[in-house]
Amino acid sequence: MKSLTVVLALVITSLNARANLAIGDAAPPVSIKQWVKGGPVDIAAGKGKNIYVVEFWATWCGPCRETIPHMTELQKKYRDRGVVFLGLTDEAPSLVKSFVQRMGPKMDYAVGIDERDKVYGTYMTPFGQDGIPHAFIVDKDSRLVWHGHPVAGLDKALEEVVSGKFNLEQAKSHDRIRKMQLQYIEFVNAPATRARASELGDAIITELGKNAGGLNSFAWLILTDRRVKHRDASLALKAAKPAYDLGGSKDPAVVDTYARALFESGQKEAAIEQQKAAISLAKDEGQRLEFESTLKKYQRLLRESGGR
Repeated sequence: MKSLTVVLALVITSLNARANLAIGDAAPPVSIKQWVKGGPVDIAAGKGKNIYVVEFWATWCGPCRETIPHMTELQKKYRDRGVVFLGLTDEAPSLVKSFVQRMGPKMDYAVGIDERDKVYGTYMTPFGQDGIPHAFIVDKDSRLVWHGHPVAGLDKALEEVVSGKFNLEQAKSHDRIRKMQLQYIEFVNAPATRARASELGDAIITELGKNAGGLNSFAWLILTDRRVKHRDASLALKAAKPAYDLGGSKDPAVVDTYARALFESGQKEAAIEQQKAAISLAKDEGQRLEFESTLKKYQRLLRESGGR
């Protein structure tokens, strides 16, 4: 079996060859022929002067419509600090223009037509993203430094980029691990590459190191993500146990994950004890009820299997 270092190197090389874009790389150009509002915006020309937030959205997208006022507030907040927001959609210009007019001051940033999703393909596709709204931050050095949902981390990341406190190396690591996890899903779903998936999973755990949150998330992905068609319970336990040991024993979500990994690995009685612990740690009524339901399921399945 190849060493984890060799496996990791091979996977990263494969990912880079396929994606051609990673956090920290130069941002792709934003070539827009028609601007409905504001613009034109030239990211290359703004190097050394501006920070850009590039968002992909659509008029038919409910979550997009909900985030527009928030994007406008952020544009107002950072306009005098060199930040430029732009929203891109591939819809008909007449439709977008009508929508923007109805929004009025609630949508106060540049809006452009991304013909045939040309820009979308250079930003979203390399990161395996197909859901909108989705935003990217481009720093003053024209590097792509962050991407995510506009209301899930954008505020914090943008403030750090503007103030010069953004940890780019950490962001690169997170992006690399996320891509490795996408590769894991692809490998584990195909019988021909399932053995490689196990090796890759070990490499991901090694890469995560003492990142308890990351280990817990990877274990949860293995155990519950709908994209995963073959669940490797032993690998999930390899990730869940260190997350638990690294202080996660006080976090109800981590304990719940650990309990599930134990149960799926055949350690049913130990899982039930951990699930009880998760219930005692639950932070609200909704979480407690969810955990109690899971406990009842474990207890029922244990009885049906001939256990106590």
